[in-house]
Amino acid sequence: MATLLIAGLAVLVNVVSSLVRKRFTDIEQTKRIQKEVRDFNTELRQAILSKNKEKEAKLKKRQSKMNEMQMKMMSQNMKTSMIFMLPFFGVWWLIVAFFGYETIVAFAPVTLPLLSSGGSLVLSNGLNFFWWYFLSSIAFSGIIMKILGTSLSD
Repeated sequence: MATLLIAGLAVLVNVVSSLVRKRFTDIEQTKRIQKEVRDFNTELRQAILSKNKEKEAKLKKRQSKMNEMQMKMMSQNMKTSMIFMLPFFGVWWLIVAFFGYETIVAFAPVTLPLLSSGGSLVLSNGLNFFWWYFLSSIAFSGIIMKILGTSLSD
């Protein structure tokens, strides 16, 4: 029961997160900025590696504009994170209080190195609430972002 509920929570959280991102972020603009910054960084790296000082100097003049664009993109992403995180933490603590943090809710088919609540590394195939949520969230996030059109990769 807990296994499915936590996986369902991971799906729900990813759907809500994607919808918040879609509502408060200009995804197409973010993709354009990401591409432009990535292309700029590639071009600058090539100029540095090829020791083309003229091209490097020209590109370094544009660097402040690129940094500004990156900051704008990051602030948009931070805004959606803040809107979403506060309610999420409230729900998280309620569910942890209900199930208990250390309760094993799922089993991995292989032994995994996991960080325990005490901070030590343990080898286990038993997944507690956090690790099962974490793996479920990773498994579903890419699919949900693609379906809802909020993925920043093409």
